[in-house]
Amino acid sequence: MGQEFTGKIYSDWMKSTQEKKFKEIILDFILPLKGKVDLERDRVLDVGVGKGWFEKKLLERGIDVRVTGIDVEKTDMATKGIDFIVGSGDRMPFQNGSFDFVISFDTVHLLRKPEEIERVLAPGGYALISTHCNERNFKKKEQKLKSLFGLKELKEGIVGDPRDEMSYVVLFKKGP
Repeated sequence: MGQEFTGKIYSDWMKSTQEKKFKEIILDFILPLKGKVDLERDRVLDVGVGKGWFEKKLLERGIDVRVTGIDVEKTDMATKGIDFIVGSGDRMPFQNGSFDFVISFDTVHLLRKPEEIERVLAPGGYALISTHCNERNFKKKEQKLKSLFGLKELKEGIVGDPRDEMSYVVLFKKGP
């Protein structure tokens, strides 16, 4: 019973903190792309999709996105409509340039081959990537995240609450 109780507390805390960060990401990074990106039509990949909480936040905002989600293990999805694939972000079973928009939240530090994200991103496509950070290490995280990809950086910022959990976020674009 102890592990189940601890797991529930962790899951509830994680959901709450992620939802706060996702709300900021939608407002600061997704909505300004309106007119440049059509998430309801584009091919979208979520690397490290987890339970699909980000997609649920998009749906709550009226953005009906169709997503392919990849994660190392199957979880109970919080959101319907995600084409879930069990697999590694280090060796994704997709052709080069398969996706118009790739998102990956707080997962890139777990990847041995983060360049796979760039490989599956179509020319002209966008990648929205975040990594955990805090007030002391966000500059180091910024440098590390930007060094992983040969993509153009369009926007960057920190989301979350310094008293709880923060993420450094970068919106990239792949050249034509």
